[in-house]
Amino acid sequence: MTLPWLSRGVTLGCLIGLLTACTARMTSAEVRWGLGRWQGEGTFYLDWENQDDKNSHTKYETILFQERVGLRNVGAFIVDPRFLTLNLGGSFGLSQEEGLSVSDSPLRVGNGTLYDYAFDGLLLSDSEYPVTLFAVRNQNILTQGFGGQSDVTYQSEGGTVELREGSILKDYGLLNLSSFLDVHREYLKEDSEVFGSPFRQDQTRNIVRYTAHKGGETSDLDLRYEFNDVNDDVNPTNVFDSHTVRLGHSVDFGPTLNRRLDSIVYYFTRDGSAGGSYLSLDEGLRLDHHRDLSTDYRYNFTRSDSDAGLTTTNAATVGLLYRLYQQLLTTAGARGMRQEFPTGDETIGSAQTGLDYYRPLAWSGQLYAGTSAGYQVNDNNFTSSEIEVVDEPHTAPPVLGAGAGFTLDNAFVVTDTIVMVDVRGGARLPTTLGVDYALSPQGSLTKIIPLPGSPVIRPGDPLEVSYTYAVDPSVTFSTTTVTARTGVDFAWVAASYEHLFSDQGRLAGTATPGFLINQNLDRFTFELRHQWNAVYVRSALAYEILRSTIVDSNAWRFGQQLSYQARVDLSAQITGEEYLVDYPGQGRQSNSYLVRGSVDWVAPIGLSMSTFTGYREFHDTAVPSDEIVDAGVRARWTFQNLEIMPSFTWADYIGRLNDLRAELRLTRRWF
Repeated sequence: MTLPWLSRGVTLGCLIGLLTACTARMTSAEVRWGLGRWQGEGTFYLDWENQDDKNSHTKYETILFQERVGLRNVGAFIVDPRFLTLNLGGSFGLSQEEGLSVSDSPLRVGNGTLYDYAFDGLLLSDSEYPVTLFAVRNQNILTQGFGGQSDVTYQSEGGTVELREGSILKDYGLLNLSSFLDVHREYLKEDSEVFGSPFRQDQTRNIVRYTAHKGGETSDLDLRYEFNDVNDDVNPTNVFDSHTVRLGHSVDFGPTLNRRLDSIVYYFTRDGSAGGSYLSLDEGLRLDHHRDLSTDYRYNFTRSDSDAGLTTTNAATVGLLYRLYQQLLTTAGARGMRQEFPTGDETIGSAQTGLDYYRPLAWSGQLYAGTSAGYQVNDNNFTSSEIEVVDEPHTAPPVLGAGAGFTLDNAFVVTDTIVMVDVRGGARLPTTLGVDYALSPQGSLTKIIPLPGSPVIRPGDPLEVSYTYAVDPSVTFSTTTVTARTGVDFAWVAASYEHLFSDQGRLAGTATPGFLINQNLDRFTFELRHQWNAVYVRSALAYEILRSTIVDSNAWRFGQQLSYQARVDLSAQITGEEYLVDYPGQGRQSNSYLVRGSVDWVAPIGLSMSTFTGYREFHDTAVPSDEIVDAGVRARWTFQNLEIMPSFTWADYIGRLNDLRAELRLTRRWF
């Protein structure tokens, strides 16, 4: 779908017209205009990189130069700043990359021009109906790690209209009503290569967003709508239209406003690649009977329609919280749920209760103890032993590598069916096993480990995973859980113990061997911590013993921290983490180590410096090992209108890649 009124020609035409109005000779004394504050700067950027790719026996040494000149005018106006305010800016630059040393492989060289622009105009800023038009373009050519390069161009053009609470609608009884409409087009073109693996996208998105809020004395009503029309000439899986609607209402009521009702309706539909729809209705009621007693009631309905078929869920929960004494807290709850899948249905009923006791001790300490128990019944009625999951949401870890990842929600995943996409920016970018991620078994669960050399996945990216998992098709079984925990916590020391027992048993039908799991978990923790003036020290350990019908494991977890604040402007810190897991029944071990150190200094003369070094190691007999060493220094010095930012980093992905990189950015502000 295209939006002709958002065409680039129309937007640029509006820009040219506004610029003409600002710079033309005025023929009437009644028309006023003025330019705002001028800002200008020049930037020089140097990026030198030396890489040794040990897998492909290829060495790279490149140097990238970029020069930019930028000019902006902030606060220009026509007639009156309250009528129309303009911010105009642009930059032009050159990029040159030279391959100093390349062996056995051609190197892509990024030479060319760089130009950016930014425009926004705010009309009727002081009124109840302000309008904004904007157009922006950013282009960057950057050298990437792992022998790669990234050329990214981003453009956005559109406008917004706002309706404030003081609008004319208040004269018709619509008080405290505000809304916001955003209509724009985004264009993203990316051409990257990492570890010799290319990644491209040529994406155009037409976007309409609308939000509205209606406030009341004891209630709130919110509406959000978003339309996305996405087209990608390179990735056919990234072509779709989507509509999202969310309506939320909350109200406080009762004699002392001690009751609250929350209602949320959410609907999403997508046409094109990975088409489908999702509907969710959620109702929640909380009653505060008195200071020590409250109850919660919630009902949720979901309906998901995808290529895997139609799935519906009805769930209801009841919860109670009662403080019997000042130091004794009681909780109880019950839950019923029914899920209907294309291949059958599952009914679940459960109840749980818990007690938590807290008691203050001498020397600012605290003793706590608690226990909980639960009972659940699952009734499976399926015609197939497999269930499909579509677009289960997850997030990439903040630092890739050394075994960092996430676990899928369901057990007994059929790993050959896993399909993962990166959905940053609303896209659907496909990923590849062995290139972008690896799989690691965790008993009956499956862990996905994003790889540091992935050309698609970036740290912190939103991910969606589709897969199939196995179920016992025709069985009724129960799950009994009991937990007990106790511990003490003082300012300088803490210790705790927790035991968890879980037992699953057949009630009816025939249970498939291996699907019902019984397990016992014992966890011990101990922590020492203390602050000596400018020095803070912490050391912690935990030991877990897991015995189950699926997997047995013994795990040690250690953590250390040493911080030193020498002065207000100088600090240093070193941290360490070790996680050692032994699976005695499988002859498998999984060990990870992390050590990180940093020193930060801020001088009153406008100079700041940060140094860091780190070591990460991950060894697992079931998946490839990973070992990373890195170090670097970054500085920033500002003197009057000159800013200098040098940096040097070194990373050794042992056995795969050695990377040295030096960067220098000089910025001179003229006015």
